Amino acid sequence: MKKKTLIIIASIVVFIALSSSIYVFAGTKNAEKLMWEYLEAKGYTTEHIENIDVKHSFLNIILSYNEWAIKVQYADEPNALYMFTIKDGQIKEGGISGSVDKEDLKHKN
Repeated sequence: MKKKTLIIIASIVVFIALSSSIYVFAGTKNAEKLMWEYLEAKGYTTEHIENIDVKHSFLNIILSYNEWAIKVQYADEPNALYMFTIKDGQIKEGGISGSVDKEDLKHKN
């Protein structure tokens, strides 16, 4: 009886872990795709972008924040990170961090 219960609990834990991993992987790819579409609509190409970093947080969902955080680093401005998020399936601007003076930012909208 105990062994059977342990196997059921272990199976549920593995299922939840795998489901979560698949959800985050697929969501990350979708968020990156949405970000590229957003940037391309603004006239940017892959040459303009140094890096796009997508992060997910289950805690943000619990706390009613946006679950996806996206950081974009432009090739011509490596000391600034532009923050974005996804809300209602749309990319939303979040802010800018880094060591560039506000007046010298090249990609603020």
